[in-house]
Amino acid sequence: MSEIKKPVITKEQAEAFEKLREQYTDEEIVIKYIESELDLFDSGCACLYDLGFTDFLAALINGYEVEKTPEEKVREYYEKLCDGYDRAQFYEDQGKYLLMKRAVRRTLGALGIKISGINDEEGDENDDDR
Repeated sequence: MSEIKKPVITKEQAEAFEKLREQYTDEEIVIKYIESELDLFDSGCACLYDLGFTDFLAALINGYEVEKTPEEKVREYYEKLCDGYDRAQFYEDQGKYLLMKRAVRRTLGALGIKISGINDEEGDENDDDR
Protein backbone atom coordinates (compact mmCIF):
# COMPACT_ATOMS: atom_id res chain seq x y z
CA MET A 1 0.00 0.00 0.00
CA SER A 2 1.42 3.35 -0.98
CA GLU A 3 1.66 6.33 1.32
CA ILE A 4 -0.57 9.29 0.53
CA LYS A 5 1.56 12.26 -0.47
CA LYS A 6 0.35 15.68 0.51
CA PRO A 7 0.99 18.36 -2.10
CA VAL A 8 3.28 21.24 -1.21
CA ILE A 9 1.48 24.55 -1.66
CA THR A 10 2.33 28.18 -1.09
CA LYS A 11 1.40 30.07 2.04
CA GLU A 12 -1.01 32.15 -0.05
CA GLN A 13 -2.78 28.99 -1.26
CA ALA A 14 -3.00 27.60 2.29
CA GLU A 15 -4.58 30.86 3.45
CA ALA A 16 -7.07 30.67 0.57
CA PHE A 17 -8.10 27.14 1.60
CA GLU A 18 -8.59 28.34 5.18
CA LYS A 19 -10.76 31.28 4.07
CA LEU A 20 -12.91 29.07 1.87
CA ARG A 21 -13.36 26.43 4.56
CA GLU A 22 -14.71 29.07 6.94
CA GLN A 23 -17.55 29.68 4.48
CA TYR A 24 -18.09 26.49 2.46
CA THR A 25 -18.01 22.70 2.67
CA ASP A 26 -15.37 20.79 0.70
CA GLU A 27 -18.01 19.81 -1.86
CA GLU A 28 -19.04 23.46 -2.36
CA ILE A 29 -15.38 24.45 -2.76
CA VAL A 30 -14.91 21.82 -5.49
CA ILE A 31 -18.02 23.06 -7.31
CA LYS A 32 -16.78 26.65 -7.12
CA TYR A 33 -13.40 25.52 -8.50
CA ILE A 34 -15.02 23.69 -11.42
CA GLU A 35 -17.31 26.63 -12.17
CA SER A 36 -14.36 29.07 -11.93
CA GLU A 37 -16.00 30.96 -9.09
CA LEU A 38 -13.34 30.77 -6.38
CA ASP A 39 -12.20 34.33 -6.95
CA LEU A 40 -15.77 35.60 -6.56
CA PHE A 41 -15.54 34.89 -2.83
CA ASP A 42 -12.14 36.53 -2.42
CA SER A 43 -9.66 37.59 -5.09
CA GLY A 44 -6.92 35.94 -2.97
CA CYS A 45 -8.49 32.55 -3.71
CA ALA A 46 -7.68 32.72 -7.43
CA CYS A 47 -4.20 31.40 -6.60
CA LEU A 48 -5.76 27.96 -6.09
CA TYR A 49 -6.17 27.64 -9.87
CA ASP A 50 -2.36 27.54 -10.10
CA LEU A 51 -2.45 24.11 -8.43
CA GLY A 52 -4.23 22.29 -11.19
CA PHE A 53 -7.29 20.17 -10.50
CA THR A 54 -5.51 17.03 -9.28
CA ASP A 55 -3.30 18.85 -6.78
CA PHE A 56 -6.25 21.04 -5.74
CA LEU A 57 -8.31 17.94 -4.91
CA ALA A 58 -5.39 16.20 -3.20
CA ALA A 59 -4.79 19.25 -0.99
CA LEU A 60 -8.47 19.54 -0.18
CA ILE A 61 -8.92 15.84 0.63
CA ASN A 62 -5.53 14.71 1.98
CA GLY A 63 -4.25 17.97 3.40
CA TYR A 64 -1.10 19.77 2.33
CA GLU A 65 2.28 21.00 3.41
CA VAL A 66 3.11 24.68 3.17
CA GLU A 67 6.18 25.51 1.12
CA LYS A 68 8.99 27.10 3.11
CA THR A 69 9.86 30.68 2.30
CA PRO A 70 13.39 31.43 1.08
CA GLU A 71 14.09 33.03 4.48
CA GLU A 72 12.96 29.88 6.29
CA LYS A 73 15.20 27.74 4.06
CA VAL A 74 18.23 29.93 4.75
CA ARG A 75 17.50 29.97 8.50
CA GLU A 76 17.21 26.15 8.49
CA TYR A 77 20.56 25.84 6.67
CA TYR A 78 22.21 28.30 9.08
CA GLU A 79 20.86 26.37 12.08
CA LYS A 80 22.38 23.16 10.64
CA LEU A 81 25.72 24.96 10.42
CA CYS A 82 25.37 26.03 14.06
CA ASP A 83 24.58 22.44 15.07
CA GLY A 84 27.57 21.20 13.09
CA TYR A 85 29.81 23.69 14.86
CA ASP A 86 28.48 22.59 18.26
CA ARG A 87 29.15 18.92 17.43
CA ALA A 88 32.58 19.46 15.85
CA GLN A 89 35.31 17.79 17.88
CA PHE A 90 38.33 19.33 16.20
CA TYR A 91 39.35 22.95 15.95
CA GLU A 92 39.77 22.65 12.15
CA ASP A 93 36.17 21.46 11.79
CA GLN A 94 34.91 24.29 13.99
CA GLY A 95 36.79 26.72 11.77
CA LYS A 96 35.07 25.37 8.67
CA TYR A 97 31.65 25.88 10.22
CA LEU A 98 32.56 29.39 11.35
CA LEU A 99 33.61 30.26 7.80
CA MET A 100 30.38 28.87 6.35
CA LYS A 101 28.30 30.79 8.90
CA ARG A 102 30.23 33.96 8.08
CA ALA A 103 29.66 33.38 4.36
CA VAL A 104 25.90 33.15 4.93
CA ARG A 105 25.87 36.37 7.00
CA ARG A 106 28.05 38.25 4.49
CA THR A 107 25.95 37.10 1.56
CA LEU A 108 22.78 38.26 3.27
CA GLY A 109 24.46 41.55 4.15
CA ALA A 110 25.60 42.08 0.55
CA LEU A 111 22.03 41.50 -0.61
CA GLY A 112 20.61 43.80 2.08
CA ILE A 113 18.55 41.00 3.59
CA LYS A 114 17.92 40.63 7.33
CA ILE A 115 16.79 37.26 8.65
CA SER A 116 15.84 36.79 12.27
CA GLY A 117 18.28 34.59 14.10
CA ILE A 118 21.07 35.06 11.55
CA ASN A 119 21.97 38.69 10.98
CA ASP A 120 19.37 40.79 12.73
CA GLU A 121 21.20 41.33 16.01
CA GLU A 122 23.38 44.29 16.99
CA GLY A 123 27.04 43.78 16.21
CA ASP A 124 26.40 41.93 12.96
CA GLU A 125 28.02 44.78 11.04
CA ASN A 126 31.34 43.60 12.48
CA ASP A 127 30.62 40.08 11.25
CA ASP A 128 31.97 38.51 14.41
CA ASP A 129 32.19 34.75 14.65
CA ARG A 130 29.42 33.39 16.82
